[in-house]
Amino acid sequence: MPNEIELKLRIAAADVPRLRRHPAIRLHLVGKSLTRKLTSIYFDTPDLKLLDAAISLRVRHMSGGWFQAVKGAGHSLAGLHQRMEWEDIIASDEPDFTKITEPGLARIFARQSLRDALRPIFITDVQRTEWQLEYADGSAVEVALDLGELRVGKKAEPIQELELELKHGKTAHLFKLALALQADIPLHIENISKAQRGYAYYRPQAPAIFKARAVELSPKMSADQAFQQIASECLRQLQDNQDMVLHGDDPEGVHQMRIALRRLYVAIKLFKCETKDMQNELDWLSARLGSARDWDVLLHTTLPAALNQLEPHAGYDLLQQRATAAHKRAYARLRQSLNSQRYQRLLLSLGAWLTSFSHSPDTKVLKLANRRLQQSHRKLQQFAEKLGESNPKQLHKLRIEAKYLRYAAEFFAHVYHAKNRPDKGENKTRRFADRLARLQAVLGLLNDINVSETMIHQLASRQANPKISEAASLMLEWNAMRSAQPLKQMHKTWQDFIETQIFWD
Repeated sequence: MPNEIELKLRIAAADVPRLRRHPAIRLHLVGKSLTRKLTSIYFDTPDLKLLDAAISLRVRHMSGGWFQAVKGAGHSLAGLHQRMEWEDIIASDEPDFTKITEPGLARIFARQSLRDALRPIFITDVQRTEWQLEYADGSAVEVALDLGELRVGKKAEPIQELELELKHGKTAHLFKLALALQADIPLHIENISKAQRGYAYYRPQAPAIFKARAVELSPKMSADQAFQQIASECLRQLQDNQDMVLHGDDPEGVHQMRIALRRLYVAIKLFKCETKDMQNELDWLSARLGSARDWDVLLHTTLPAALNQLEPHAGYDLLQQRATAAHKRAYARLRQSLNSQRYQRLLLSLGAWLTSFSHSPDTKVLKLANRRLQQSHRKLQQFAEKLGESNPKQLHKLRIEAKYLRYAAEFFAHVYHAKNRPDKGENKTRRFADRLARLQAVLGLLNDINVSETMIHQLASRQANPKISEAASLMLEWNAMRSAQPLKQMHKTWQDFIETQIFWD
């Protein structure tokens, strides 16, 4: 079964000359480059039955002949697209169903009603330049530069795309090549295909929220394999929420990107594979996300709650105006960062790292999971004696460790489901995770209260204003008082948690 693996990147037309003579291409080039025109016609029914079946059907005119491609469902990560593809030579610009022999696809296209309903729905018309590269280890990569347009009816949009396709060998070469090119040429990761761009004219997709998905690990899996799956899921969640942050208006987009990054931090720490350069870049992104998230909480949660409970004051509107302006600045910085070449390089570096990762190939994930969960649980229990202090720094340390253990428990949950009787293992892990999540939620609220105090001080100190200063003082008093209830709740939640049976014994 053919598997297409390619890395897609956007390039500006002005940068194409630099690409054509780039040493990263010249160094591994085999033969001469080839330039030809490609006209691709995409077929579907008026009600998009192929799209609903996660299939695309394309007929392409190239080098004087016609070629048919059927592509199955796939996925993309850091611009790397992987999907199944079946390609055949055909006689004309109409689909040839006799060429579709894969059993699952053949059943779909066997229906005469579907065949009769198929019609062209959009066209891509590009000039493609190809370079064939070979590496010392035998790997082969095709670099394809597509310049042209996508046409849907009377509408058209430009195509300026670079595709790095793995013909055979190691996937890591795609990311290393992309990084070498991106060091000199501004490139942006493209996570959607030409077909998806065409279909977007028929079914526009509004920005959406994507939460973390469970990672299904096997007890016999190596620690390296487990880390690659866990980190890939973190990267997927991070990227899938970008669209909401860049183009949507739901604050949950920032929250989910921040969760994804925190989960990645935990995975890196769990598997002890930190690198200083990577850590610095993740810290940079974390700071941008953290600032936007803090202003989200203050503007959308803390201030409305305060204004609902406090007596009216002339300074509150002014304070809120300052908070709104600060929130806007934080989002502008974050969006600028997500559109930056620094962020593109971070994603490509993570992709390169994950595709070539090798840290502890002989260690089984079950052994590592037992050790890490025991260590974290023991460390968390040590905080029990100090809870009475209610010290913000101590509570912050407790929150960080609770978060670490929670994400670790979620990462490894499936290992224990598979190892134990499914119903017994699942119930134990769910109960443990639920109580830990409740503890983390209470600690998170206490942290929000503490952060809000700092931010209110910051707003009041920007420019001296008696009304704002007085309003800030009243709000700070209210903010301090509201910590009493979650502190009381925290002690009960903690007691419930430490009495919970662990699931890895």
